[in-house]
Amino acid sequence: MDLKQLRYFARIVELESITAAADALHIAQPSLSQHVANLEAELDARLLVRGPSGTRPTDTGHILYRHAKMVLRQMEEAKAAVQHGRDVPCGHVTVGLPTSTSRVLALPLLRHVTEHFPDITLEIVEGSSADLAESLALQKLDLAVAMDVQQRPNMQSTPLLDEQLMLVGRPIPGHPGHPHAITLAQAAALPLLLSSFPNSVRVLWDRALVSAGLQCRLVAETSAVSVLLSAAREGLGWTILPWSALAGDQDDQLAAMSIADATLERRVSLCLSSSASLSLACRSVEAALQTIVSEMVGSGQWKGVRLIKPT
Repeated sequence: MDLKQLRYFARIVELESITAAADALHIAQPSLSQHVANLEAELDARLLVRGPSGTRPTDTGHILYRHAKMVLRQMEEAKAAVQHGRDVPCGHVTVGLPTSTSRVLALPLLRHVTEHFPDITLEIVEGSSADLAESLALQKLDLAVAMDVQQRPNMQSTPLLDEQLMLVGRPIPGHPGHPHAITLAQAAALPLLLSSFPNSVRVLWDRALVSAGLQCRLVAETSAVSVLLSAAREGLGWTILPWSALAGDQDDQLAAMSIADATLERRVSLCLSSSASLSLACRSVEAALQTIVSEMVGSGQWKGVRLIKPT
């Protein structure tokens, strides 16, 4: 077993496809398959299962993948330390961000890493909070920002902030200008475009309705935040989102209104995979994210949130 085999195997697991991994690694697919066969023969274990939905690791493959990630990262950082004469954050770091959070955090994070850690290659992956937490637990992501996350094996989480959910849409007929707040009953009576389950926003919204004994006028549902915002902008209805979903949007047709008589908040946490916990690069990006979040909340750049101070 050598580093090349481990690198090849890890890439297949991450891309869930031998063909895609071969393209990414710039080698022929038969050659890559032979490397996997040699690795399986040496370890006397089946590592991958090929099926119509892609290539997945077996339970033994998951174990090897976790160790492979740590070994490959340590080798990369050791090489950089020798070249620089000191330990330096370097290598590839993968960060998962929910779509709405990405709108407010992605660019500041890219800017910070580019400026302070030039030897780190940052990869940002967007997805639902549930999918990101699952990928992190499987070690396919190094870090992730996740909502109302439950503790899982192979990862550690740190609460960052509580984020308020708001009614987002055009000015409401009969209300002059943009109202600052609206009641839960008033919001429920509007035609609504909502996130699809199991999105954390949708779960919180439905729980609030059940608790208040209310029903809502559901017009449509989708997992795409961009579709929700476009539909609201067209006047097809209103939606429930955090303020961060509007970050960077120069269109003043939409406003975010607080729901005054209901507690609609989600806990935002920063999660780190166990394979990334010993990496200087991953720890540096983790610290950068915490600093950026604290500064944005403190300066009012990130609205509708309450920072959670470390205990």
